[in-house]
Amino acid sequence: MSSEPASDAASANGPFDPELKEAGQLASPTWELELFLSGALVFATFQLPGLIESVFTRFEPHATGASATALFIGSLYGKAIAFTLIAMFSVHLVARAYWVALLGLQSVFPKGIRWSEMKVGPIAKDVYRSSISDMSSVIARLDNFCSIVFSAGLLLVMVFVFSTLLAGALGGAGYGLAQLFSGGRHVSRYFFALATLFVAVPAIATVWDRRMGERYPPGSRGYRVMHRIISGAYRLNLVRFMGPMIWTLMTNVGRRRAAMLLYIAVLGLIMLSAADRLWQSDRLSTNTYDFFGTSREHGVDYRYYENQREPGKPYPRVPSIQSDIVRDPYVKLFIPYYPRRHNVALARACPGLRPVQERGLQIGAEPYAPDSLTVPALECMARMHAVTVDGAPVPNLAFSFYEQPTTGVKGVIAYIPADSLTRGRHAIGVMPVPPDPLPTDTASLRDPAWKKPFVIPFWR
Repeated sequence: MSSEPASDAASANGPFDPELKEAGQLASPTWELELFLSGALVFATFQLPGLIESVFTRFEPHATGASATALFIGSLYGKAIAFTLIAMFSVHLVARAYWVALLGLQSVFPKGIRWSEMKVGPIAKDVYRSSISDMSSVIARLDNFCSIVFSAGLLLVMVFVFSTLLAGALGGAGYGLAQLFSGGRHVSRYFFALATLFVAVPAIATVWDRRMGERYPPGSRGYRVMHRIISGAYRLNLVRFMGPMIWTLMTNVGRRRAAMLLYIAVLGLIMLSAADRLWQSDRLSTNTYDFFGTSREHGVDYRYYENQREPGKPYPRVPSIQSDIVRDPYVKLFIPYYPRRHNVALARACPGLRPVQERGLQIGAEPYAPDSLTVPALECMARMHAVTVDGAPVPNLAFSFYEQPTTGVKGVIAYIPADSLTRGRHAIGVMPVPPDPLPTDTASLRDPAWKKPFVIPFWR
């Protein structure tokens, strides 16, 4: 009978690594908190991508120029953060659950596997014994893995959050400079110039410090200049918060390996976010139908009909009517106003057209615009969209401004008389908005989609 004390026996078989053993700990001191956070947040984070998508689709129809780019980038980074949290909490929760199972199993059977009771051949037993680590080592490695996953996941979240805040700050500064020096134009140029300056100055200072830093004694002018630049970069890049994590990983895992894993993770998450955005906008799909396809003249698209659309989801580029079967005396045609295209297309189609209202931030209720501005704008829009019924122009078709109450999408609405239409199939044609800029190459002009109307079939 062994005379080894119980405490020593527990230490000999406990889930520790050498450093934790020296500290008198049998497991990571944060495992309970990590497990609690993962269990509490893993299911909540699955709701984040949908919430971010709903916010994006709500504001995207109203954005133009630099604001549209900022909104798109913000949605990508927001989804990247959400996917990071989902992956981190899911992997950590599963790994911690496995760790708890091993820990409980070892407490019941502290001696681990009893190889003498294995009913296998000698060769198989030799293979298994040489491949399977003892329970204590597996538990210790899994404990370290869980802690690293938790830290690395939060580091990725901090990187994305910092990048989003930095892009927002640089975008705001670029907008201010554009308003100050170029009348509000070329916001993207100012943004990229500021971003280049923000990245280039600290990078050049870091490289210069590595190669020439030893030549500058403390207190010299060169030393003070470099010290100020690096100190400024330290404060602006939030290294105070991310440094402990990223430098601990780099100095223990290896700089190249840690940097490569970080870059791969960031790029992979951005690509996943972009793929999700394409999937949500119906621009990414798989096809297994050999003899089925969309057709302009011989298809029925649910997006054309208000009663078939997903409730609350905006469709900012697709015109619509109330239903595919119209029993009302009028067909209610709604054409959404898409600022990124309509603003330029209307000014190009009607050169003397004056804006109905000024761009920018509005405080208070939106004032009524005078008829001298609204009527020409509506007439120009009517000419550009050239609405037809069964191929014939609709005479005296009057447009009115309209905002959908559930989605907030703005546009124009027209009421087309339907009582005189015969029973059966009919089709409304609506010309789309021309792109900006207009294509000039022969290949793009050979069969352009923007010169073909939307065809909205309906039945009486």
